[in-house]
Amino acid sequence: MPADQDIREVNRTMWSYGEYRHVADLLRPGAVELVDRLDPEPGTPHLDVATGNGNVALLSAQRGAHVQGLDLTDEFFPDARERAAAAGVEIEFHLGDAEDLPFPDDSFSLVTSTYGVQFAGNHAAAAGELARVCRPGGRIGMCNWTSRSWTAHFQEILSAYFPFPTGHQGQPMLWGREDYLRDLFGARFTLATERRWLWYPFPEAEALVAFFESCFGPCIAARNAISPPGRWADLRAELVEMTESFVTTDARGTGVPVEYLLVIAEKESHR
Repeated sequence: MPADQDIREVNRTMWSYGEYRHVADLLRPGAVELVDRLDPEPGTPHLDVATGNGNVALLSAQRGAHVQGLDLTDEFFPDARERAAAAGVEIEFHLGDAEDLPFPDDSFSLVTSTYGVQFAGNHAAAAGELARVCRPGGRIGMCNWTSRSWTAHFQEILSAYFPFPTGHQGQPMLWGREDYLRDLFGARFTLATERRWLWYPFPEAEALVAFFESCFGPCIAARNAISPPGRWADLRAELVEMTESFVTTDARGTGVPVEYLLVIAEKESHR
């Protein structure tokens, strides 16, 4: 099996662990923000990449868009389909890879990914595929974690114990930089970006780490694979200490603000 296929298989397995729908609940405000900004019209052909259990797909479909969702694992699809049925909308879900999208050129007026495509192993390939299936005059909308975010620090600690393969696989937070995205998507796209924050309402660092430890696939995979098992206590202690530096109290209560970059990239209307 080629090395890049090995990486995909590892990712597919890793993201299938746990109860991702609970994590998706924390991420939903970012999906709401993105769909509000994009404001898809009824009938808009829309592809949501790394759709998970359908946060963005569902919101867009409720506005009348014709939505298709794609993910590397189909473990999330039963929940996504149940949510769509409950909302009275139809969404097509596909098992597939962001680096090799199974759609013709110029298929969609709207292409989105929230906290997902940035974890593709080959950044240029993934960006190229998003750009390829986006029609001239269409838009790509993304929410990407930044290098300053709690998520970036969380991933950094995990990767110190479990080094990622070579290449960009270990650098997903590059997608949280506007200059990097401009180079990645090129002159065909006009970018608008804004730094935003999610709010994780956990009053203590221990509670937030325990939450991710119980339902976040990469965290569960790390705990299952760590050797000797006692090293997990060291890793976990680092996560708690790091998280304590992010805990803050404001009008919302006590919790952790998590920074991301909201991105809207419009494709030129002519070739």
